This record gives sequence, structure tokens and C-alpha cells, in this order.
Amino acid sequence: MGKRFLPVKDADRRALELYFMLKQVEQMPLVEIEVSVDSKTPILIQDKSDRHYWKHLTIDTFLSLSVEQAKAEGGTARALMCSQKKSARPRVPQSEVDRGVSNFFSGDDDE
Repeated sequence: MGKRFLPVKDADRRALELYFMLKQVEQMPLVEIEVSVDSKTPILIQDKSDRHYWKHLTIDTFLSLSVEQAKAEGGTARALMCSQKKSARPRVPQSEVDRGVSNFFSGDDDE
């Protein structure tokens, strides 16, 4: 699968969203979080009360979690992993992205 192209403003927004969400999870007393830069699943979440429960997550998966819902359900890593938010908007299909890039480079872009 090809790389996903994001406009700069969307990349900036996602970076800030990730930063603030990491800070929120760090403040949860029952959850331990680690971030690694050299992995396709760079975020490790572990339950401090049950060290045998841990998950590696992609950034997209992590951003789909609801910290507020997890806190309401006990604030554990399990509660965090079960707190999937509904996506705010549908993802753009890769074929549409490829077509847009191709049109841009061929000069057929209408924008």
C-alpha cells in the first residue's frame, strides 16, 4: 500500500492531537505509556495493575481511543483499549489519493 498523503494543515493538527492525547494518558495513574520512533506500532500501552496486559498501537489506532470514556470506566489500560471513538470523517480511499496525485503531476489538476 502506498503512503498516505496529508495536507500540511492536517498533519499539524494530527501532531497536536497526538501530543495532547499522550499527555492526557500519561496522567492516568493506572496506565503506563511508552513511545518508540523505530516501529510501525510505536505506542505501547500497559496496565500498571495488570502487567500482563499490554498492547502495541499505531498512531491511527491510538488517536481513535477516547481518554474521557476510559477514565469514566475505571481508567485502566483495558478500559482505554475498549474506548474506540467513531471516526470523525470517512477516510479517503487510496485510489482517490493516487488519482489526485497523478492528475497533479500530469497538469490535469483542476485546482
